[in-house]
Amino acid sequence: MASESPRGPNIRELESLRIVRSEEPRRRFISYGLAALVVGAVAFAGYEAYWHTLGRPLEVQTANVMLVGAAQPRPLLTGSGYVVTRDKYITIGTKILGQIIEEPIEEGRHVNKGDLLARIDDRDYQAQLRQAFADRDLAAANVKLARAKLERQRELFRQRVISQDQLDVSENTLSVAEANLKHAQAEIAYARFNVGQCEITSPINGVVLKKYRELGDTINYGGDIEAGGGTTDIVQLADTGDMRVEADISENDIAKVAMGMPATVVLDAYPERNFDARVAKIYPEADRQKGTLKVEVKILKPDLVIVRPEMSAKITFMAAAAGPSRQPIIVIPKNTAIKSGREIFVWTINGGIAQRVQILTGRELETGLEVKAGLTGGETIIVTAPDSLHDGQPVTAKSS
Repeated sequence: MASESPRGPNIRELESLRIVRSEEPRRRFISYGLAALVVGAVAFAGYEAYWHTLGRPLEVQTANVMLVGAAQPRPLLTGSGYVVTRDKYITIGTKILGQIIEEPIEEGRHVNKGDLLARIDDRDYQAQLRQAFADRDLAAANVKLARAKLERQRELFRQRVISQDQLDVSENTLSVAEANLKHAQAEIAYARFNVGQCEITSPINGVVLKKYRELGDTINYGGDIEAGGGTTDIVQLADTGDMRVEADISENDIAKVAMGMPATVVLDAYPERNFDARVAKIYPEADRQKGTLKVEVKILKPDLVIVRPEMSAKITFMAAAAGPSRQPIIVIPKNTAIKSGREIFVWTINGGIAQRVQILTGRELETGLEVKAGLTGGETIIVTAPDSLHDGQPVTAKSS
């Protein structure tokens, strides 16, 4: 038997033990890496697109919608005065005496017509009312008795049983009974009035200026009371339904003031607030020592939270501009209107958001384009809006 090579078997054994590495995992790893790079690039491009479009406001050039052609009033005369009310101040009281058992008001509180101001202990007056009803019932019974007796006396007089004097006495008795009944009925009305006076209500819509009495006080004639109030006064009110400013105007300037002319009121305490007003009253008598006449202007829409009686204020009387009064028109720059088919629209900015607003245009003017519908004046509109602009997109005005 031929002998085998010494290396032969060893080489075959080693070949059988060799590990053959597959190329498939490497290819799969490379594919996953390339896919991740592609996704990242797409995401980055999308983020960049979002940031440049929706992610941050688009800067645009803006303009304001103008109101032109209106005759504006101009300041003519100024004056200083104080806030008052049309009916000045009303003092509310009672005509009866007693102890205040309820008073749900405080200085500065606004009250409506019919609101309770104070209530007085009415037990005495309720007892008087019940007594008046009892007196009325007694008087009615006496009338009934006197009338029946008179009927019998008349029959006896026809039968010549009694004399004329006796009949006259019976007739007089009936008359007295009827008079007592009327008196008792009047006593009921008076007692009811006293009971009604125990509940004091507001006759106007107004504000409480001053309280003369407190809960538990007893109203007595000649009793102690704060200065300015009577012995039965309870509260002082100001009518807030017609707030005015009263001022003294020099005699040399009074010819410039006319009833109904416009004015502006500014309170010294709130110089940033202006209130429209109209001249409502020019007093007929001048003050010879000061050489002035008193004028009142009515505040058209007073803010009752801040406009209070006796506050100092300044009045600016306004004179209408010369020439006929014209209705103002709304004008926009010509290049802001966009036509799309039959529709004409503009882009407005409201709270940093672009809004598409359809408009109806009118005449073409030298200063711009007239707008008859869609805008009211004072809006901010976009000049030369980009084609990519869409409704609801955040925008901001370019800094000049």
